[in-house]
Amino acid sequence: MDLIDLARLDERRQARGLAIVADESRPFAGGVAGRGTPGSWVNNAVGMGLDGEVEAAELDDLIEWYGAVGAEPRLEVSPFVHESLLRLLEERRFVIRAFENVFYRELDPGTPVGTVHAPPTGLTVEIVDRHDAKAIREAAAVAMSGFFPPGTGPQESDFAVAERGMRHERTVTVVARLDGQAVGAGSMEVAGEVCALFGLSVLEPYRRQGVQQALIAARLNEAARQGARIATISSRPGVATERNVRRMGFQLGYTKPILVQPGPGRTPGLT
Repeated sequence: MDLIDLARLDERRQARGLAIVADESRPFAGGVAGRGTPGSWVNNAVGMGLDGEVEAAELDDLIEWYGAVGAEPRLEVSPFVHESLLRLLEERRFVIRAFENVFYRELDPGTPVGTVHAPPTGLTVEIVDRHDAKAIREAAAVAMSGFFPPGTGPQESDFAVAERGMRHERTVTVVARLDGQAVGAGSMEVAGEVCALFGLSVLEPYRRQGVQQALIAARLNEAARQGARIATISSRPGVATERNVRRMGFQLGYTKPILVQPGPGRTPGLT
């Protein structure tokens, strides 16, 4: 698959997903911008600039839209965007906050995906019933546990976003258990031939024991069963997720800079 085709598939899938989980959303330059409470990860724009020139007025309107709620404008920029978007972002003094690597691999239902390292004895991985509110809440708490700075944790607004996504019909959420306790959780979206893995965390005492690999393998095998032929996953460079997915057959597709426009009264989102 050409990487630009991969980007079009995955960026548009991500844009559709953001429109579902965000408190508010709007079209932006062929993609989607999401908005929620200040500091929320849904204050983000994805999938834009892949279809041609971006107008200055459209970007300025988006900046004002985020500013109205005290949120910092934040754009995940594919390397395949039209050059006009890059020029406009430079003129408006957007800066790079972080990078996101997008990895991909092919799936074959006849060849199950296994783990590189054996998981702990007694570990089980189960699919969460999206209609079971208690199970969804438990999975959301575990899945979000690794995305907040030490000493902090998800607020009720974060749970609302996570649970909304987990209940969606295209989402599959899995939980890993040891002796009945949920020790890891993650989700994926299956959208036709593409599935995307996201939102995985393992509780700190159970890391570096193969739990993450077991959760990755379980989701990939379920995605293949449902007809997906390409899997993607995004990761910050150099973290454990990147190392594990490389071991499990993923390769780097492209890297996205995350660009923001800082300013007084604007709350940065989670990175």
